[in-house]
Amino acid sequence: MTRLSSKIVSLLEDRLRIRPLADSRPASERPSQIPRGATIAVIGGGLAGPSFARRALALSTELGLGIKIKLLTRPSCNYCAGLITDLSLQTMHDLYGLDVPDNVIKETIHEVVYMNRHDSVTVPLVEPLTSVLRTSRFKQQGFDESWVERVFQGLAGDANFKVHKESRVTHIKRKKRAHGFRITYERKGAQLTLDADIVVIATGLKSIQGQFMQKFIADLGYSPPGLMDACVTEINTSSATHYALDGRVLVVDGVIRNCVAAFVPKGRNWLTVTGLGKVLADYDMEVLFNEPQVRQFIKLENVIDHLRCRKTCSASVVTYPARKFFGDGWVMIGDLTGYGRALKDGYFAALESADLAAKTLLLHGASEAALREHYFKPLRKLAFDNRVGMWLFYLDQKISKGRVGTFLLASAFRELKTEKHGGLVTAAFRALFSGELSYKLISGLFVAGVTLNTLKRGFVRPAK
Repeated sequence: MTRLSSKIVSLLEDRLRIRPLADSRPASERPSQIPRGATIAVIGGGLAGPSFARRALALSTELGLGIKIKLLTRPSCNYCAGLITDLSLQTMHDLYGLDVPDNVIKETIHEVVYMNRHDSVTVPLVEPLTSVLRTSRFKQQGFDESWVERVFQGLAGDANFKVHKESRVTHIKRKKRAHGFRITYERKGAQLTLDADIVVIATGLKSIQGQFMQKFIADLGYSPPGLMDACVTEINTSSATHYALDGRVLVVDGVIRNCVAAFVPKGRNWLTVTGLGKVLADYDMEVLFNEPQVRQFIKLENVIDHLRCRKTCSASVVTYPARKFFGDGWVMIGDLTGYGRALKDGYFAALESADLAAKTLLLHGASEAALREHYFKPLRKLAFDNRVGMWLFYLDQKISKGRVGTFLLASAFRELKTEKHGGLVTAAFRALFSGELSYKLISGLFVAGVTLNTLKRGFVRPAK
């Protein structure tokens, strides 16, 4: 790869990368379709719900609408895993003026090591990833709780904002003789109700099988997104006899059948292991940690004895989007839409849908037609690119088992080992982890890089 082609790759990465969300607010005299003084109930206290609430309050103040926000939250384990891209960090800073506190950052990731049973390569990142815990556990500060605390700083005593903590929603019912909804929830053993003109739901994928969501599906027709099995577990690595994961994420492909595993360090004594495609059994964990290439980076015997929660938690990732995730007076945000970026960057997806929903409701109203035009249509632009992403995942699972796949990966690895920063394949792999390029562009870079590398190898091969 020549210096010129390296510059071209760098230019592509810079010009075609996904940009952080900007804090673009309308002029204060712009009319709004939402009634003044309306009440919006936000259900869910993870990232999307509080982010929406803050954006909606800011827009309400800008427009002089006096909107009232009621946020209902309940403590729950949102898994410990967390990896924040530079794209998400910039969006948090630009929209909210917030960064990740130093005490929340567990590790800064500068490179990704991709490996399969045949070989491994190191992919340097242009911008680092930030490794955090999502949930506060084991005397460790979680990012999600930190975010909620900081995003509402300065709102104490604001009559237009109230948090109903430790509230478990059991039913959302549309009023028959009036506009709006009645929300039934439990708090400290008591059953309470809350009336709202608009309902925003941000309870995450784990809530889909819950009582209130099943009732919501039956009453209002919400159709959840398609899901793929995944898992996450946290490991105490203080007993490791060898540790070389500092600043590195390991992506282990194909060692466990139909599964891609990732090792995400969070300091010398803490490691997150995730699995995509299946829930890792104890036997699978032992196989991963006994893989010779993995042992070059970490040696930890009897790994099951070091699981911090004594188990591997089942999780889910979206494979195709939800249907009917909005209607007159209600809307889903975050993972429940299924319109995040498939297989990556859930933080950015939560921030994007929260911002888009806030602008739609306060500027254009809460009718189904307004939500379809100003909320659904922008999200729908991700649909085809997400399908490309899923095709890439399934294709990887299929071709890596055969000779053609082995040849393609070998060709890709040759470039990755010789063109650490400027190769086409290097840019494709880097974007898979950074989340800053579309899947369409990633697949194009990979195909072009493998093709050029194969042709080059053919031209330079000595004649027999």
